[in-house]
Amino acid sequence: MNAVESQTGVEGLQTIHSSESAEVTMLIGTFDRKIDSKLRVGLPQQFRDCLGNHPLIMLRWLKRSLAIMPVCNWLPLAKRIASLELYTDAGLSARHQLFAYAQPINLDAEGRIVIPQDMVEYARLEKNIMMLGDWDKITIWNQSYYKDQVALDDRAITKQFPAVLQLAKGQKTIEAFEQEVRENQGNE
Repeated sequence: MNAVESQTGVEGLQTIHSSESAEVTMLIGTFDRKIDSKLRVGLPQQFRDCLGNHPLIMLRWLKRSLAIMPVCNWLPLAKRIASLELYTDAGLSARHQLFAYAQPINLDAEGRIVIPQDMVEYARLEKNIMMLGDWDKITIWNQSYYKDQVALDDRAITKQFPAVLQLAKGQKTIEAFEQEVRENQGNE
């Protein structure tokens, strides 16, 4: 039994963080998956290899997707969100999104996770899903919604790709990149 199974709440996660502080990255690739009748889905071997024995947490993510993060990647983000002002709509919404719906998850002996029913409903998951590597996390999408989103993203990235390359090559600062994105969104 690992620390997530034997302890609940933030205290248990903090204990894990102190013993497993290395960040997990290189979660890349796109995979078609199927959820079985018990809401189980297998993680691709490529993801399991990157994750090793790191404890995992699942949370609601952007655009009705779900995110699976190693706890060592989630805790720094969680600490920053926890410092947001509790008495503002934005702070409260961010805190609820990141904490109220977060759930520790475990891989079974066959490399599968169980997606909790409330997460299935939030992401509108059906039998066929998409599982995407997003560098430091895995996202799970309703397959048809994901395909629609890809079409939208393709149009957006086509406009932004030169700026993305400049950012990647160090020819543009993150601030300049974000400013350009805001200006382009205002022109649409």
